[in-house]
Amino acid sequence: MDSAKELFDKLRSFKADLQAPQQLLNYCTQVLGSIERLHIDFKEKHDRRDAKLADDDRKNLAKGVSGFANSSGGVIVWGLKDKSLSPKPIAEVPIFVSSLLQLASQITDPIVPGIDGDWIPSVTQKDQGGFVLIFVPESPLPPHRVILNQDEVKQHYFVRTGDSFVVASHTMLEDMFGRRPKPQLLLSTRVIQSAEQSSGKYQIPIILGIENKGRASAKAPFLSLNVHPPYQINPYGIDGNGHFGLPQLTVSMDSTEKRYGASSDVVIHASMIHEVARVNVLINVKDQKQSEIADFVVDYKIAAECTQLVEDQKVIPGSQLWQYTKRRT
Repeated sequence: MDSAKELFDKLRSFKADLQAPQQLLNYCTQVLGSIERLHIDFKEKHDRRDAKLADDDRKNLAKGVSGFANSSGGVIVWGLKDKSLSPKPIAEVPIFVSSLLQLASQITDPIVPGIDGDWIPSVTQKDQGGFVLIFVPESPLPPHRVILNQDEVKQHYFVRTGDSFVVASHTMLEDMFGRRPKPQLLLSTRVIQSAEQSSGKYQIPIILGIENKGRASAKAPFLSLNVHPPYQINPYGIDGNGHFGLPQLTVSMDSTEKRYGASSDVVIHASMIHEVARVNVLINVKDQKQSEIADFVVDYKIAAECTQLVEDQKVIPGSQLWQYTKRRT
């Protein structure tokens, strides 16, 4: 199979067949039993006559959810003996699968999204006995730690290795933390088209902010701006009433730098722009030539919680600013 999801879809498709249990057994023994079991795990229920979850059932589910999510995903098949794959169907299987899915959403930190489940009857739909399929996708936010309050599994991170689940090593954990989506922050500059104010004079607003182009939210954003003369940050904020997009931070009296920052209560979500400050560029098309318009230059620093500080410079040529005037002809 190319993926855990394809395997899950293949196994659950047997449910529509009149020979569903035999189809499942044949596929598991003839196809899955002879390959490396990276994406499949077989479990027996502790007491298959009782649909309630026993401690062993909870532990097996915890290992499976953490291990498959931290690896490349997989399917847990309940009701087959691990080595021989002999059938051990479970009574009241709809209740059992419902209990597994409910616990699966509470068993790790962070929660693994996208877990799914189904069941296949052992003989007929009427006796409510059968086999359970639990699909665990590869997680975009590994690693997932087991928070089930039971010995052997509590506070452990599991991974799938060969045909078993093992506790992740320190190196494995470093690898998984490195795979987590991260914020990607850069300076946003929005230049606003200006209408003529009076006698050939134009005020071109440049709104400066933080853009998050990453796949994770950025908490506690920080922005430092050093606008080169002849331009400067508008002291009246982005709305003209003294409001800035982030609280202003104190700097030394001789510094030309403006700093803005917030606590972790402020979040810039993925693909969003958080506007912070404003610069007004004044252009007089009667008294100035296009070549006389100074370039807009700003040195900036951007950071957020758990991100590295980004330092760079943004330049908007004066000729480009000139194009934002709506001159009368």
